[in-house]
Amino acid sequence: MRNSNPIVLNHSNEHEVLATNFYSQCFSKGAIRSIGDAVVMDSLNEGVDRQGGYLVPDTMEERIIRVLEEKNIMRRLATVIHTDNGDRIVPIAQSVSAAQWIPENGAFELADIAFSNALLKRHKLGQMIQVSDAVLKDAGVDVEAFLADAFAQSIADAEEEAFITGNGADRPTGILADGSAQTALTIQSPEALSADALIALYYALGEAYRKQAVFLMHEDTAKALTLLKDEHGRYLCGDSLCNAVPEKLFGCPVHTSRFMPRLAAGAKAIAFGDMSAYWIADRGNRSLRRYNELFAIEDKLGFQMTERVDGRLMIPEAVKVLQVAE
Repeated sequence: MRNSNPIVLNHSNEHEVLATNFYSQCFSKGAIRSIGDAVVMDSLNEGVDRQGGYLVPDTMEERIIRVLEEKNIMRRLATVIHTDNGDRIVPIAQSVSAAQWIPENGAFELADIAFSNALLKRHKLGQMIQVSDAVLKDAGVDVEAFLADAFAQSIADAEEEAFITGNGADRPTGILADGSAQTALTIQSPEALSADALIALYYALGEAYRKQAVFLMHEDTAKALTLLKDEHGRYLCGDSLCNAVPEKLFGCPVHTSRFMPRLAAGAKAIAFGDMSAYWIADRGNRSLRRYNELFAIEDKLGFQMTERVDGRLMIPEAVKVLQVAE
């Protein structure tokens, strides 16, 4: 995975507390089971979230991230950074002058670098689930693992949709948003999808970005590609009966997401590029809040998890899009 080692932009004392076994034990007792003593509650105060919950320990955070990566294709392809601060301005090098051959004892010329800034914000995403009191008291149930998996699976879909189609208003800016990935070509109708169009899309992307490029599309679009035939009636993607979705096109991996638009008028149907140019910023650890009375009549407890995250394509020319005309 490209993001198996997320970039950490800050490291605070708060994060060091969340990494300790003691905080993890106190979190399990106090934040989840509500059976903590004064020592437990004092430790939990180190991880109090401003919204009234507690920041999850690193062990639970790591499990959540693993599930998010399994369920969210964009997290597997993008660059993920982790910051303990709030909004962050990230400088992006737009262009750098070429290196120079220097004669022996020759002088170096100063490189010419053009920068632009991208703002990564703290968009709030959350979910609440119910857990029966019986499950919570069952010593055989790993409640932390259950909550981590349940929340991660719920959050993954919302994240993936935003990372692809989000408009930046109270959510991340997706790769298909205006001003994000660049439209390389427009076909007149869904039926106009062809090998020629795919070739044009491939070469519209700069050579430097093609080295790590992938295709991203809805599975219906992948199906349409699989059904393309040459003038002799042979499938262009090989044996379509054996490969429902082509694994590669032009040697580049093909990924599908149900949040990519289907082939239809006006749709940005295929994205092709180096998705590591899309940055996902996780702001601190996720937080968990327990509600004791909200569902008491049903003999259940409520748990609310909240994360703060943003996403943005840092280099628009790194991803190109095939669009269908209106």
